Amino acid sequence: MILTEFDEELFKQNVREDGYEEGWADGKQEKALEAAENLLRMNLGTIEQIAQAQGLSVEKVQEIAERISVDSISAHS
Repeated sequence: MILTEFDEELFKQNVREDGYEEGWADGKQEKALEAAENLLRMNLGTIEQIAQAQGLSVEKVQEIAERISVDSISAHS
């Protein structure tokens, strides 16, 4: 297929929309991570339950749990 016409305005609009969607997805991911951390701190559910509820991997929630443990130990020293 040969591109015979390039619509610059349409191209710019698509780039803006893609950037918006990526930013929105990043924000949603950040909220899920924050919520997982809060649930872990309040001891509300297992790592697996929190991962499933927030749409995160078990490994990611485990990392957060380990970081919280390290932070807690450091704060009490």
